[in-house]
Amino acid sequence: MQIPCVALINKKIKHMKKNIFIFFAILCICFNHSSLSAQLAIKSDVAKGGDTFVPDRKAGISTAFDPQAADWDISWPGVVSQYDLVYKSPPIDPMQGIPLGNGEIAALFWCEGSKIIAVVNKSDLWDDAKPDTLDNWGNENCDQYTTQRHACRIIIDFQFPVFNTLYLSGFNARLNLADASMTMEAASPFGEVGLKAFIDHKTGTLFYELNSDLNEDVPVEVAVERYGSRTFSGWYHQINRDAAIGLSGTDSFAGDESIFITQKLSSGTFAVGGTVIRDNGLEVSYSREHSRRVLTRLSGNSKKNVQFAFVVTSPGIDNPVIEVKESLFSIKQKGVEPFRKSNTEAWKTIWDRSFMDYGDDYLNNLWYLTMYYANASQGGKYPGRFNNGLWGWSHDVQNWNFYFHWNQQQLCWPLNAAGFHELVTPYLDFRFNSLPQAKKDAKKFFDSGGAFISDVTNRNGYNSPHTLLNHTPVAEIALDFWRQYQYTGDKKFLEKQALPFILEAARFFESLLVKEDDGLYHAKEGTGYEGWIRLKDGLTELVYAEVLFSTALEAVKVAGANLPEVKMWEDILGNLAPLPVVKASKGLIARGKEKLNIAQGIFKGASVSTDDIVSAGWGIKEKKWLATYFDTDDPAYSFFSEDSPAYSIRSKRNGLKLLDGIFPAVPNSPVFPSGLVGLSQKDSNLFDVMTATTLLYGTECTGWDPVPIVLARLGLSEELAVDLDNFPSRWQIYCNGWGHWGMEGLINEDAELFFKTNTVKDINSDEKLPLRMWPFRHMSMESMSVLSTAMNESLLQSYDGILRVFPAFPDDKTGRFTLHAVGGFVVSAEIREGEVQWVSVKSLLGNPCRLELPWSEAFVRSTLKKRVKTVSGEITEVKTKAGEVIVFTQEEESLRSWTVESEKPQSNEKVKYHPSGKTQLGIPRMF
Repeated sequence: MQIPCVALINKKIKHMKKNIFIFFAILCICFNHSSLSAQLAIKSDVAKGGDTFVPDRKAGISTAFDPQAADWDISWPGVVSQYDLVYKSPPIDPMQGIPLGNGEIAALFWCEGSKIIAVVNKSDLWDDAKPDTLDNWGNENCDQYTTQRHACRIIIDFQFPVFNTLYLSGFNARLNLADASMTMEAASPFGEVGLKAFIDHKTGTLFYELNSDLNEDVPVEVAVERYGSRTFSGWYHQINRDAAIGLSGTDSFAGDESIFITQKLSSGTFAVGGTVIRDNGLEVSYSREHSRRVLTRLSGNSKKNVQFAFVVTSPGIDNPVIEVKESLFSIKQKGVEPFRKSNTEAWKTIWDRSFMDYGDDYLNNLWYLTMYYANASQGGKYPGRFNNGLWGWSHDVQNWNFYFHWNQQQLCWPLNAAGFHELVTPYLDFRFNSLPQAKKDAKKFFDSGGAFISDVTNRNGYNSPHTLLNHTPVAEIALDFWRQYQYTGDKKFLEKQALPFILEAARFFESLLVKEDDGLYHAKEGTGYEGWIRLKDGLTELVYAEVLFSTALEAVKVAGANLPEVKMWEDILGNLAPLPVVKASKGLIARGKEKLNIAQGIFKGASVSTDDIVSAGWGIKEKKWLATYFDTDDPAYSFFSEDSPAYSIRSKRNGLKLLDGIFPAVPNSPVFPSGLVGLSQKDSNLFDVMTATTLLYGTECTGWDPVPIVLARLGLSEELAVDLDNFPSRWQIYCNGWGHWGMEGLINEDAELFFKTNTVKDINSDEKLPLRMWPFRHMSMESMSVLSTAMNESLLQSYDGILRVFPAFPDDKTGRFTLHAVGGFVVSAEIREGEVQWVSVKSLLGNPCRLELPWSEAFVRSTLKKRVKTVSGEITEVKTKAGEVIVFTQEEESLRSWTVESEKPQSNEKVKYHPSGKTQLGIPRMF
């Protein structure tokens, strides 16, 4: 009898509570109607036109993501401007500078004394050498090769040292990522000055708004000048002492309303021109100072406010000054505001494509800066080079000068996942246009069919003959073409460009293999990537043979082509020699009580399933299977002496020595960038071998080493987290986020030591002399791309057609993203302390979606359907229609109880410091 009584009492209590709740709810509605309305405005009902998603505040998902719109409810521009660069002191060096660009035209701003200096570049300002085979290491032509020339320098001189530390009383500058603009303000005892600037995304016009309020009415001068120079492509080891090289062909003109500089190149003559488009009553005069400098002079008032426009043309045979005049006239008629508005809209469209929140503000900031620099330098007729992008600052100096394959490809690695497929196009166009020369060189150097591309080429596709044993670039580039097709689904691109390039690459690779008595196809003599130790059955060649022929067969099938080579390529794939595998040196992988463990290095103690590691290949001279890294006491390497050029004294953090004649990225090749091994092979022996190899060799040895991406592809989340935590302190050199490829710590000397010299050779006399390094300091963009790609791969992988969310994300972190995937999908997801909250997939092309479920079972709802579907299993496949959004959750109730929480991040107002204390973003107040 007691139990029913208790139940009855509880029932009455619940009824009373319900009545009390209703009473107070009515009071709340009556007295707080306005407050409730405000809350509902923030916490929006997702299903604004139906019952697909019904909000319920009692339970369910609370997130900033709106599944109906497939977008984040995070306010603009804060979602991006929280990663702005902030300067509290002037950038007094170009390597600290503020970079602008629209992909084709770029400008880099810094301060010197009384001046703001901007160097302007354009992607197609090429000076071509005579058509000939490229001899990039030759002495006699080292400053005569095809090279990219700078456009001009624009120098604003306020006449007083307003940027000098001695006289600064205030300074603030900002790179505004949301609209790719910059602002700069300085205060001093002499008065105040300011500058606003942007490069219009559509036209490439550089706009200035200049302000000054000085104590005296001194003229402000805006000069445009151009001094050509030697390229110094071999600045680190040789020099041509003829200082007149590069100076010819420059002239200048001044009209009543504008100024011009022209430069003759072998590809035609280009012009730079500028004019004041709003003078606000100032006296404006234009003059020609001499053949290399023109001047705009502003006077008539101590307070000055004026707007400028500057235009750069492409090289052409007609008079480019007429083209500049017409452009400037049209701009002046319209004024700056229409351009400012369209530029802002264009950049918002760019930033709307993806979203990154790795759960680490500093890494997020570097990711957004990397995407900004890509959009500012990689969208022109030619891709901005890996060295300095489009921000080469020292006249016509072009460090390395050419397109180096390994380095250049890396700039494309993170772009498809971020949705910037059009930024990959200039690189692929450049490579496709090189195909005729590549086919000639395959015949010339190898007497083979297909196409050969050297590791070093110029913009016309001429190949260096010094790296003929590195056979893999053409295969890697072919896979770049295929990746572009996988993301875009562009059949016209597949038929016109991707398939022809892939086929020529496969035809060349066919010549690299020979069927031996064992019935297997073996790789003939070659090197591991850029190395020089000669190998048979080289790892890179076997890896790319397998992936390339598989890709070629798939591309042929998709395109519906019928080729006689198909049977041969199928035979090669069925009988390809296995990848070379060897035992790790004794003691490097030790057996514990139950498991094998890495015995040294940064990942010491990590468990592995095997002590087998990949070999770089069979050393033809050494008659041994060679590994890329080895223990210094390993007797297998006793035939290398310490002074051998193949024996590197440079050690990684794991304490192993690098066999320098084998490129450091060789052991990564089965995983990335080839995509042969990944999480789809996680139950295979080769996956175990690659995991053991990667953990044993440790972290990257240079800024271009793709180890972080490999860690992500192998699902090594904790190891990747350690690597990324340390990455900025090792490879970010400059305060604007720019990185470098160089050996850890060594490149900092070039960036920081003003008096450092290098011993170089005079090419005409072989005399050795010291050369100051400071005029040749530079950044390189590879490390930024490696970091961004690793972050992408940590959050989303799709390279094999299976969508995997958070496949290498730390269990203790919270993160979220919107990224693009193979098959034409835009994927968004959120994770909180290791628990995936939801996954959204927007189908752009209507392809079937294959998702590796982050739960054992999931509930699925489409924006086109009301019925909830249940799916289970490791991988689920869902049919889609173009434009459809599909949401996956772990609980069905979450689909009905979805609350959108608006977020309003603020623009960044501070200098950011990496936790290591070794690097920073922005410059603090230093006066």
